[in-house]
Amino acid sequence: MKADDLIDRLERTASQEVAKRNDDLAPEDVGRIGRQIAVAAVRYFMIKYSRGKVIAFDIGEALSFEGESGPYLQYAVVRANNIFSKLAERLSLSDDAVRAQIDTLSPDALTSTEGDEAWGLVLEASRLDEIVEQVVRTLEFSVLAKHAFSLAQAFNAFYHRAPILNEEREEVRLWRAAAVAYVRLQLTRALDLMGIGVPVRM
Repeated sequence: MKADDLIDRLERTASQEVAKRNDDLAPEDVGRIGRQIAVAAVRYFMIKYSRGKVIAFDIGEALSFEGESGPYLQYAVVRANNIFSKLAERLSLSDDAVRAQIDTLSPDALTSTEGDEAWGLVLEASRLDEIVEQVVRTLEFSVLAKHAFSLAQAFNAFYHRAPILNEEREEVRLWRAAAVAYVRLQLTRALDLMGIGVPVRM
């Protein structure tokens, strides 16, 4: 199968899934998002394996919104974007406002467990530059793919265990939001390095 034909097939399948999940989207928006997801599926699938491996392309695996795939990484960033959209809508709180308040927050606001999880997530996100240097040095792009997947997994676990929107303690909410803002930035950078864009919705 030619690459263009593969992308077209993936785009059709992804667009159908997007339309199913978002019945209020205009057809042109569905098509644009479907294209972004299709490109992410191919790009991530092609680099997640080390250079010496023979790849058997699996359309279902590549397009999965769960598991080690480009769309899974995109979905993590879309989820983080949704958190900040809702923070702005409900509390008039932007990511700039969150960053501006970090210096005034007490680290004691977080319990040891909460702090360990938040700082662990931030530490994992902070490794991106080190990972990129390793990729440049070894020309092994799968290292970047694995790091991005690991970070998306860590973020999704954090999202389920540490609510932000429903957190009543203001300082804890701000700490968690700040961690998510940083992870979103680093994950978006990692996707950009792989040539993968972030859809508005999925």
